[in-house]
Amino acid sequence: MNQPDVSMTEFAGIDPIEVSLATSARVMMVDDEPILTELVRAFLEESGYLDFIALNDPRQAVATVHAKRPDVLLLDLMMPGVDGFEILRTVKAAPDTRMLPVIVMTSASDAQTKLKVLEMGATDFLAKPVDPSELILRLRNTLAFKAHQDRLTYFDGLTNLPNRRMFNNQLDSAIRRAKGPDSPCTLLQIEINGIKKINETVGRRVGDHVVQIAARRIQACLKASDPRTNEALRLTLSRIGGDEFAVILQGTDSTDHGADIARRINRALAQSIPHEGLEFHLSSAVGIAAAPMDASSADGLLQAAHGALAGARRQGMHQYGFFSPVLNEQALRRLEMERDIRKALNSGQFELYYQPKVDIESDLICGAEALIRWNHPVHGRVSPVDFIPLAEELGLISDIGTWVLEQACREAVRWREAGITDCTVAVNISAPHFADGRLLLDVQETVHRTGLHPSMLTIEVTESMMMDDTEENTQTIEGLKTLGVRTSIDDFGTGYSSLSSLKRMRLDELKIDKSFVSGIPEDTDSCAIVLAVLAMSRSLGFEVTAEGVEEPEQLEFLRTAKCDVYQGFLCSQPIPADHFLNLLRQQYLHLGLEVKVVGEG
Repeated sequence: MNQPDVSMTEFAGIDPIEVSLATSARVMMVDDEPILTELVRAFLEESGYLDFIALNDPRQAVATVHAKRPDVLLLDLMMPGVDGFEILRTVKAAPDTRMLPVIVMTSASDAQTKLKVLEMGATDFLAKPVDPSELILRLRNTLAFKAHQDRLTYFDGLTNLPNRRMFNNQLDSAIRRAKGPDSPCTLLQIEINGIKKINETVGRRVGDHVVQIAARRIQACLKASDPRTNEALRLTLSRIGGDEFAVILQGTDSTDHGADIARRINRALAQSIPHEGLEFHLSSAVGIAAAPMDASSADGLLQAAHGALAGARRQGMHQYGFFSPVLNEQALRRLEMERDIRKALNSGQFELYYQPKVDIESDLICGAEALIRWNHPVHGRVSPVDFIPLAEELGLISDIGTWVLEQACREAVRWREAGITDCTVAVNISAPHFADGRLLLDVQETVHRTGLHPSMLTIEVTESMMMDDTEENTQTIEGLKTLGVRTSIDDFGTGYSSLSSLKRMRLDELKIDKSFVSGIPEDTDSCAIVLAVLAMSRSLGFEVTAEGVEEPEQLEFLRTAKCDVYQGFLCSQPIPADHFLNLLRQQYLHLGLEVKVVGEG
């Protein structure tokens, strides 16, 4: 029984612990009388306990316990050289054996001896001569209790699969058994996406049901393996996290077989899961690493598999990937970036650039979108594409958003001090910042602290953030409107917001995503979409900004279609704050308006 492995009996629906009670429990007996140990062996074999270790030299007892890891120890007390008291004391003092059940068997039947061994940690007490029936009953009860404890300690209560603790033990053993490239230990780390959203939207009870279905589908993928291969291939499946599973493969072709299993798992998890009239959809990714080629320790192999998983995840849904030095380098780079993002907020490494927004009718700059840039002291300019998703994962994105809001408002005040009173500033808000309840207070405190008139600030949220048409979202938008702040939907056309939600939100602006603008005027579908958005926006009273305008022909189409504002490289790339202020000064001077010189930002 030991720390029970999950073998193919688990996949057949048979509890491996119950099976082990009768067939695989390892019983060790230490007694200096060989006749007695052989007699006990016979008793046990008749009852189905076939894994029996008899030891007649008590001096070897402790070392044998550590080497053989029995499930229960039958221990005599009165033995020459080393007595049972000393063995019991040593076994119970060692961290890895202190939970080992010990049944003391001795001819001493006085109450003082019984109390002493029980105080020392013995599980039970049997007086010699041993009655066979009593021995079997006490052994069965002891093993049943141990099985219950093992279940609580080593198995996941929801799926009945080995848990993280059991998995760690199994992985250590599998790596020790790995004999090189010809017989590796291969680890598949499986990540399932969608469980958290189910828990949040319809409840944890349904989410737990979906986890159980997913676990059974993964098990079925292992059962579906080539029977000829399974003769030499050892498979164990564990649930190592809320939405994470792991498969350990041991055998001559486990690495190649791992790719086949990963493909089957991804296909199985891509199938919808019906429940109570609803259908749920999951996606998954699998990372594959092998010992000793990729790593020689359990921690190293887990790290390698995690790196492979991250690489597979970047490829898209339902992908798998193998570990490579490149992936490992990327994982180390990620850890370094995590540390650096935390430092950047407090050391002035972030900077705002501004992309002009141009009124199409007058061809004058009427605003700017604030865009964050990171000037890393070692790596130079780091793209937002690289650090923004990571900041979201780390829970730092709201802090970054607050910093951007503060800096953008201060810069807009600087424009006003220069005499430029009609230029608004737009700030993108991340989904976590929009949803965590801080946004309204942050905006209110920032405009008050900086002195910016609220009407000069636009808060941009993405259309995908509006997909959850919740009361909280509506209240947040209404709260911004009450403050006098403008609101805008960025990247419009890429999400799934409904017309009813747009009307209820009472937004000020829609920004047509550049993927549609790039197709005009040649692509008829893009033209039709842009015209439809403009018509809808006019009926709802929204201003429309077209993003990503790069060609004069695109601008001419938008002008003819009565679009309000555009931004894109045709006017300017995002530029530093001082350069943008110079653009505004040149525009005002061209119009014959006075511009003041203000301090540097």
